[in-house]
Amino acid sequence: MSRKIVSLGLALLFTLFAGFQYNDPDPWLWIVIYGYVAVVGFLAAAGKYWMFSITLGLGAYLAGLVYLAPSVYEWLTHHRNVSLLYGMAPDRPYIEQSRECGGLLIAFLGMLYFYRGAKQAG
Repeated sequence: MSRKIVSLGLALLFTLFAGFQYNDPDPWLWIVIYGYVAVVGFLAAAGKYWMFSITLGLGAYLAGLVYLAPSVYEWLTHHRNVSLLYGMAPDRPYIEQSRECGGLLIAFLGMLYFYRGAKQAG
């Protein structure tokens, strides 16, 4: 029972995350990224685990993390004194890309939770 409650809570949280993206520079990408996790979460709360969809999400988010990892590395090694809350600028792409990497990490962890739930459900 608690897994269903957590799944519903995560689904609602990711729905909220998706809703906050309307003012992002690339809103539709992030609405889809967070919305996908929300849909998987609502399905998990209903006891429906579609392993293909979960694995597809995990793979896509992992690919995005690998793609954006060099920006995080650049920020950590060369610009650690610059806050990620600092405004975006063309000469500092590592700020936005590091933020995006954090968002993908959150989405990946959400999908990982649903993956584990699917494995336990059999």
